[in-house]
Amino acid sequence: MDMFLKGKVAFVTGGASGIGRQACLTFASEGANVVVADKQYEKAEEVAEECKKLGVDAIAPHCDVTILEESSAAVKSAIDHFGKIDILVCCAGILRDSMAHKMTEQQWDEVLNVHLKGHWWLCHEVIPHMKQEKYGRIVFISSTAFKGNRGQANYSSAKAAMVGLAKTLAEELGYLGITANVVAPGLVHTPLTDAFIKSDKSKPMINSILLKRREDIGPLFGTTQDIANAIVFLSSDRASYITGQVLVVAGGAYKIA
Repeated sequence: MDMFLKGKVAFVTGGASGIGRQACLTFASEGANVVVADKQYEKAEEVAEECKKLGVDAIAPHCDVTILEESSAAVKSAIDHFGKIDILVCCAGILRDSMAHKMTEQQWDEVLNVHLKGHWWLCHEVIPHMKQEKYGRIVFISSTAFKGNRGQANYSSAKAAMVGLAKTLAEELGYLGITANVVAPGLVHTPLTDAFIKSDKSKPMINSILLKRREDIGPLFGTTQDIANAIVFLSSDRASYITGQVLVVAGGAYKIA
């Protein structure tokens, strides 16, 4: 098998479930060693064990991205264990939905602290190691909601800000060949979206998806594997001349294409 990431080290936040978990497993299947960084420590350990079964090394440092000291310690654990971090995937996320005029300061801060501040800090901690190696791939998991989404002023703002952060890092780090890109998923079935997908509210969004898959390929909405494939591509040398870009993975949904 051509494992095109053999020997690389991928640090994935939110790696215990959903898109992050699938990204970890896909990295491992391509030969990369994996850091499953998540505050759900037991689940992260389980994912690390799954990765090991695919023939790579994996660790699962406890990492609540809103606690900066924990993030710093998780990066140190990865460097101590592997000696480097080649790939940083910022995938941890939460939802605290509310109409803008009803949203509380706590709802706003919780979402911005996870999606934006927490991931900026991880970049702050990881980038010096990438600069030392003169190599790095940074991938932010945004959302098609970065263009705005009713009832998600906090989430949409954070996801839009992640795009701005990636584009800034692309400018700051390009001279070293370090790339920074964004994957913006559309509707994807994860533990975070399960209730929404099973409700009637999801039907208009599902109906807007242009790609109509055959049942043997998959559901009409996106899968975690769809997103993991995009993450792994942008994390590889096959995307070495791509930086500062947003890759929308949404089945061509007409509202955001």
